[in-house]
Amino acid sequence: MTKLRVAIHAKTDFRNEDFALEAPDIATALTIADINVGNGDAEIWDGEQRLAKLSKHGGVYATFWRVN
Repeated sequence: MTKLRVAIHAKTDFRNEDFALEAPDIATALTIADINVGNGDAEIWDGEQRLAKLSKHGGVYATFWRVN
């Protein structure tokens, strides 16, 4: 089974640097991104192939994602 990598490119409540986490599937990868990105971007990778670039926008209660 291939694991996806979620690269977080944002300052969060937990870290001030870029980091990456593994996910077993796309739903979990999106959840990881949503939990760990305050404001900024994340990328979902399958090996060397980028599947999506996610940009989080909005306020504390009305966030939304732009997916490229």
